[in-house]
Amino acid sequence: MAITFRQLQHFLVLSEQLHFGRAARALHISQPPLSASLKQLEEHLGFQLIERTSKSVRLTPAGAVFASHAARILGQLQAAQEVAGQTARGTVGKLTVAFVPSMLYRRLPVLLKGFQDRFPQVELHLQEMNSTRQIEQILNHKVDVGFVHATPFPDTVATLSLEVERLVCCLPLRHRLAGRSRLSLRELAGEKILVFARDFAAHYHDRIVGLLRAAHVEPHLNYHIQHWFTVVALVSQGMGVSIVPRSLSTSHFADVAYVELDEATAAHEVALAWRADGATDACRAFVASIREQYRPLPTEP
Repeated sequence: MAITFRQLQHFLVLSEQLHFGRAARALHISQPPLSASLKQLEEHLGFQLIERTSKSVRLTPAGAVFASHAARILGQLQAAQEVAGQTARGTVGKLTVAFVPSMLYRRLPVLLKGFQDRFPQVELHLQEMNSTRQIEQILNHKVDVGFVHATPFPDTVATLSLEVERLVCCLPLRHRLAGRSRLSLRELAGEKILVFARDFAAHYHDRIVGLLRAAHVEPHLNYHIQHWFTVVALVSQGMGVSIVPRSLSTSHFADVAYVELDEATAAHEVALAWRADGATDACRAFVASIREQYRPLPTEP
């Protein structure tokens, strides 16, 4: 007998609750059918997913791996149902989509085309703007959905995490550290480290400056720069170095090198944001489409 989606759903809820009674209540079933569903799943797989004693319920190592993959499968199914349902209803209307400039190097044109091919009757309006401005415009009903660098979000904004992207060091091609495969932020002491202006994206700016100062390195804040591309262009001319998103390493700027950072915390989150209440069919379809299509960048720059 093949594995059923109901068995996967039962197992996932149990893996989250780690308690048969709570899991059964969450699923609106009694415990015996839940136990029977788990037993059938384990028999089909040929290995144990859950270790159950009189005092505790826990995942086996194999169960933890299976739970991760099962969650992804059910998530893809849900996205497929949402997108197909919107298609069946003939979703129409206007959708204003905002994005940070670096999304151009995270396959944004491909993602937009994928949505437009499925929903040709939705009229897309695109606006490039920083994350802070996007949240303001979403709250003011002037933007429907935005690709942002993660920041503290108001409760009225819903989000979908797309990926946690590493930050890398951007150096002039002939810099003394450009040939390295990795370096520590401490090694940048004494360098002119370029950072975009705080009023462009305060949370993101503070994140990078905080990483530098934690390594006892001071950023160069004399330049009022608003775009990463300007930062990289200045680095290419030997006017400093910078800490940038890994996605910029695909931009093929001449005369710069990108080097991995040792610091485990040198990363930031990329997310999709929209109003938690009052989302249109077109907005919900767009979120479902991005959830299905989006793939993180490769792990190496």
